[in-house]
Amino acid sequence: MKYISLISQNINSESNIDLASICKNGHSIGPVIIGDGYLFVKKGFRYYYISYKDADKIFRRVKRLHANICCGDGDIEVEYLVIYAQGRELMEITLPGKKAARAIIDELNKTATYLDTCAPAKNNDSDSEAKQ
Repeated sequence: MKYISLISQNINSESNIDLASICKNGHSIGPVIIGDGYLFVKKGFRYYYISYKDADKIFRRVKRLHANICCGDGDIEVEYLVIYAQGRELMEITLPGKKAARAIIDELNKTATYLDTCAPAKNNDSDSEAKQ
């Protein structure tokens, strides 16, 4: 397996750490593996990883997608896990549902208590102009 750093995009850049054993011993929720000190994301035959200390923020994002289904129109809520580091969004991971998103955030709050798991505040310019 290839372990690719989300920060540097190098394969196995942390050579003195056994990433395979940390990943294997981690708790898996959908494509996300919560390991001891590291968060892994499985995509195909690759594992992307980031140290909790390197991440600025890891939070869940909910997007509403419009869908035309057999019995009419409707909106579907899709859950994502977003990883921020170095002041930019590194990855947005599609999750299998609301329970998975909440379980990942709860697990991160237990594993890395210093990690910020709150979504950033929305900047709605149209709302602020209307209030003035």
